[in-house]
Amino acid sequence: MGGGGGKMIIGITGTNGAGKDLVSQILLKKLGWPYFSLSDELRRIALENNLDVSRPTLQQLGNELRQQHGPSYLSQRIVDRAADDFIVTSLRNPQECEPFKQKSRFILIAVDAPIELRYERISGRDRAGESNWSLADFKRNEDEFEMDGGEFGRQLRKMMQTADITIINNGTVVDLENKLNQIIAEVKNVSTLYLG
Repeated sequence: MGGGGGKMIIGITGTNGAGKDLVSQILLKKLGWPYFSLSDELRRIALENNLDVSRPTLQQLGNELRQQHGPSYLSQRIVDRAADDFIVTSLRNPQECEPFKQKSRFILIAVDAPIELRYERISGRDRAGESNWSLADFKRNEDEFEMDGGEFGRQLRKMMQTADITIINNGTVVDLENKLNQIIAEVKNVSTLYLG
């Protein structure tokens, strides 16, 4: 858990198709906090620059932005306009957590699931650059671009290892909600105690 300030930020990281957005939606519904996504921020920048929003383009753009402006560039853009407690998802590099840790009390939740289940999930969603992947393509993309991308790339392996809480999302939505209910109770308690 990160330190400063009087507010709380919950960060969500995890593997592709693990259910990061669903975890965020459940937390949003239960806590009523604002929600931000580094992926949405990246899509916004891509569209502002007339780029397509396919996964390979966004991966490359994210790496370029981290190299040009520093590893925490996207996070800092969110911190600059966020106020109170909030949820932020799509954290993929440890340096992306730093602005949140400096602003508030910070909890990082990692979401994972077996790769076959994650592949099944991404096959059913309509995102550019993912819909025609085979399981082998999905595994290769994860190995090459997601796990250990160097200082300015995606470092999901490190993010997963340093998370405060890990959720294995291998069941139903109800199962996931039950796992999150305990976390929510603890977060509310910590937030109340911390804010005093």
